[in-house]
Amino acid sequence: MRTENLPTETPETENLASNTKLYSDSEVKSTEGMLLHKHEKQAIDAHRGTSFSPERRGRYYIKEYSELLAADIERVKELGGDFDRYREKFERLFSAWLYAKSNCLSTMIAGPSKFPVRRAEKANRSEEKRYKEFSEWRERALEGMARAKRKAERAEVDPIAELKEKIKNEKAGVEFMKAVNKVIRAKKLTDEQKVEKLGSMGIPASVSEILKRPDCFGNIGFASYKLTNANARIRSSEKRLKELEKRATAQSKENERADGVRIVENVQENRLQVFFPGKPEASIREKLKANGFRWAPSNGCWQAYLNNNSKYKLERFVFGGNQ
Repeated sequence: MRTENLPTETPETENLASNTKLYSDSEVKSTEGMLLHKHEKQAIDAHRGTSFSPERRGRYYIKEYSELLAADIERVKELGGDFDRYREKFERLFSAWLYAKSNCLSTMIAGPSKFPVRRAEKANRSEEKRYKEFSEWRERALEGMARAKRKAERAEVDPIAELKEKIKNEKAGVEFMKAVNKVIRAKKLTDEQKVEKLGSMGIPASVSEILKRPDCFGNIGFASYKLTNANARIRSSEKRLKELEKRATAQSKENERADGVRIVENVQENRLQVFFPGKPEASIREKLKANGFRWAPSNGCWQAYLNNNSKYKLERFVFGGNQ
């Protein structure tokens, strides 16, 4: 049997000796009122072939996973997801895992004589697969909702105003470093005067002492590479700002082909979108994937970033008949 990680992050093994210690102080008398109470019998049956105390272990599972589900539901609510749908899927996968677990056997329970080794190994693999499906679904579902929330929050923020503020702050940072270096490197100022001036700029004396120490190249103050990197970030942000401002004034375009396929240049989402009247043939789907297009269920279309390269690939390699 494999080692599991329970929701409490306590490693649980199928070794019965260690299980005695693990469950002795946390025995659950009843699961009444717990979110997964209706699965109690299945949880108990799931341990009949691997434990001397299937009732205790089954109820413990119901307790732990009910608490996990309750925490997940609160998280789903925070993220604005459909918690009823989440709970239904959680219970379905949890139940499938318990069903697979019920086929597992331990030699300490079944006895070593004529023990069906291959059948037990197959059952273990099936149980591991169902547990992996369950745990990975949870991660994907919660992360997907978190991404959707972040996307919605970003949509409420004006990206142009946000980027302008970022550029403004970056430029102010560059000017500040230049001003500090001017003071640090002033030959007519004493060390005390430098510390005083830097203090008036909001720099503590302890930091001033660090800035006055020569680096490995003998330079003092902010290193030139920091200024170079900051200016590079500013240029990159300014380039991005121009693109956003251009996109803000541009209009989305839509073109419908003779075969009913709609091609949309969605400026707002910065995507080149392809809407088919039905499910495209496998060969077309393969061409779309090979040329950077991905299926977007939320939009019901195949899409890629909106740029000349994507438009060229769509026309030449997807619909042009060339590979």
